[in-house]
Amino acid sequence: MLGLIVVTAFLFYFLIWASINAQLQAVKNGTIPAPPEGTAQLTETLRQIAPDRVAQFGVGIVAGLGSVMLIVFAASHVGTEFGWGTFRTLLAHGASRSGFLVAKTVSLVLYALVFIVVGTLAAIGASYAVSAVAGISFGSGVDLAEVARVAAKSGYTFLPYMALALAIAVWSKSAGAGIAAGLVVYFAEGLVATILVSLNKDYAQIVNWGLSRNASALTRAGAAAGGQDPTASTLPDPTRAAIVLGVYCVIFIVLAYWRLRSRDVTVSG
Repeated sequence: MLGLIVVTAFLFYFLIWASINAQLQAVKNGTIPAPPEGTAQLTETLRQIAPDRVAQFGVGIVAGLGSVMLIVFAASHVGTEFGWGTFRTLLAHGASRSGFLVAKTVSLVLYALVFIVVGTLAAIGASYAVSAVAGISFGSGVDLAEVARVAAKSGYTFLPYMALALAIAVWSKSAGAGIAAGLVVYFAEGLVATILVSLNKDYAQIVNWGLSRNASALTRAGAAAGGQDPTASTLPDPTRAAIVLGVYCVIFIVLAYWRLRSRDVTVSG
């Protein structure tokens, strides 16, 4: 999975450069007509792969892919223990249920940290490599402090979705159920919340207690790109968003712990 995010980061950067550059060359050669506004928009899009845009663009790629990949990983990390019957074996050899959950939770948090660090470094490397090949100016270079700040916020938003996938996997004794539920919530909740707020901004008072809106509020804090979303002005305060996401993590872990303690494993894991 770590190798996949590295390869994907480079692939995304390369494909964007190749696609935009092909369009610019086609316009220049007269193969396709120039856009009414000229090629300024295409040029600006191409500039997104420059090193000085990693905080906004590169980390966004890693966060978008990482959310899906880590939901799958979290559910599999716990759910497979029931499918393989290894949870029951661990208990038979003296392991505690609380110790099992703590070990799984800590390892997931550490892996999320490693994932966002590796993914961010890959985005930085891809930005410099593709920019050099494309002849794009590095600008002021990578702002490491800003990249670290954005990456930390993005990594934090992984945690409640991973905790949800873990909890569902424990309750259902299935990695598949944890993956399905986690992905449905990740994609569907954000879509439904956006539609509701676009129809009536008063709904923001309700959907702003969900996962997606709080995750968006945290990652978009201080980002100019957030203004492109007409519903961005109704996002909750970033500090409140961080607290709400933390509370969700606690709730999901507590629910998983409660179910794990009460589960009968004498017949099946």
